Amino acid sequence: MQGKDFVAADVASLTQLKDVASSQWVWVDVFDPDEKELEILAELLGNEPELVEKFKELMDKPLDIKVDSYEFCNYEKVNEFGTVVIPSITVADELLVYPIILVKKKKMIITWGEEGHSHSEIIKKTIKRLREGVEAEQALNSSLVISVLFHEVAIKNSKEILCIREKIDQLEEQALENSAKRLIRSVFSLKKTISDLNRLMIDEKAFMLDVGQSFIPFTKLNQKSKPIVDEAIELIDREIDFINSYTRTLDSILTLQDLSSIHKVETSINYLTIVLVIGTAILILLELAVALELL
Repeated sequence: MQGKDFVAADVASLTQLKDVASSQWVWVDVFDPDEKELEILAELLGNEPELVEKFKELMDKPLDIKVDSYEFCNYEKVNEFGTVVIPSITVADELLVYPIILVKKKKMIITWGEEGHSHSEIIKKTIKRLREGVEAEQALNSSLVISVLFHEVAIKNSKEILCIREKIDQLEEQALENSAKRLIRSVFSLKKTISDLNRLMIDEKAFMLDVGQSFIPFTKLNQKSKPIVDEAIELIDREIDFINSYTRTLDSILTLQDLSSIHKVETSINYLTIVLVIGTAILILLELAVALELL
């Protein structure tokens, strides 16, 4: 990529990649690499096989959401380049967090994620937006790529959070059914997921703010790129507000369930009272009948 030119192609060898990178900056996207590609990647990263192995381990499984001290967004400087890890989430049967790794070198950006973990979707949408920018005669640069990529990650995570709203709607429908224990377990499980999401979103927002304020040198944004990250921060802020409202909604469901339980108890008491009244009346009639026979 150079200026307003945007060309995407598969690279067959390291030599070819270096030839391209010698005259323009390059974005290399990696997913599910084989051993040969891992060797090429290690050389691109300054012959640091330990770093490649570290990244590979990150790709092997979702990030451990249960570790309270874990930072979902983190960055570090290695040799002459910087690395960033940002989270891509999925919310289906459970909350899963997959990393997207970004490496920023002088003339190169490298991204790495697994095809099956929605990373490809984020990359494709980022490329689509960049192509649209080129068509609108917008100059391409690494700052713009990074900001658009971060924004697409925020959009992807935002869409996933909508699944929480659907789960809450289902629980509200169950609130008055005869499944109190199952409902309560589901509510508390969802509250735990929402708590994890809230922690993740706060971490992501703090990271985006650092990027926007240029506290991360190798992701420094220009004037055209900064508003894109600012928009992503606003999106994350909105999701944090939604997440907090979801917690309040779940508390309301528990209250509704308690009221339902109270109503059922009151109904049972009323039923027992009627039975007792009828039973007492029958006993009185029997006593009267016995008294009349004695007379």
